[in-house]
Amino acid sequence: MGIVRARRKAETRSLLIEAGVRVFAERGIELGSLDEVAQSAGFTKGAIYRQFPSKSAFLLALFEQYAAVARAGAGARQASWFIPLTLQFAAHAMRDPLLRRRFAIVLTEAPQGGTADGQLLKALAQVLPGTQTTVPS
Repeated sequence: MGIVRARRKAETRSLLIEAGVRVFAERGIELGSLDEVAQSAGFTKGAIYRQFPSKSAFLLALFEQYAAVARAGAGARQASWFIPLTLQFAAHAMRDPLLRRRFAIVLTEAPQGGTADGQLLKALAQVLPGTQTTVPS
């Protein structure tokens, strides 16, 4: 793959993930569609499937983006989508054991602090099944 094509593919992936974060934070994981994500990013749904083999794979990529922001601390978590997406992933993790394990790791690794987003992460770490009962501050 040439450098230009690889760069274009990475940019498309990034734009799709950004759009996915917005759509799923606003509409929810259950109601948000890949069509909406693609349209929001300025692509067709086919662009998503060229980057990700399934909606589940796309959601996993979104979760990895979310996890990176959660681990980065309070400054990074000021995005308007962070708290709504936290709630979406927490609800989804209640029904999905793999996501629950991954979410539990993020909750234990994310610095909490005294901000609203930090307090939310701390509270979720205490109530989400399978997470540790003590979380580093």
